Amino acid sequence: MEEYMNLVPVRNEKIELKKIEGRYYLLIPMDSKLDFLARRLHGDYRRIELDEMGAYTWELCDGRRTVKEIGKALKARFGEDAEPLYERLVTFLFELAKRYLIEFKRTDELD
Repeated sequence: MEEYMNLVPVRNEKIELKKIEGRYYLLIPMDSKLDFLARRLHGDYRRIELDEMGAYTWELCDGRRTVKEIGKALKARFGEDAEPLYERLVTFLFELAKRYLIEFKRTDELD
């Protein structure tokens, strides 16, 4: 787990977080030619619903904060509800990365 603490998650700039009818969604543009049928059925965006903790985590993935710093911010805001903190956080971030919604940079790669 320690090897992930200094990674810096960076959001995909094409993805937008929106609150719609009291719920948080990541709006993912369907811009591939292969998405034509999905666009006709569902509109221009694929949506992934996030809870409040997920939405806050997304906002913290600004390309400046490390995983460790994001974890501290989550702990400060959500307290014990965030536990087990780093296991949940790293799992969530890797799910986002698998879907190309974020990427990880090392601190020495930042501008």
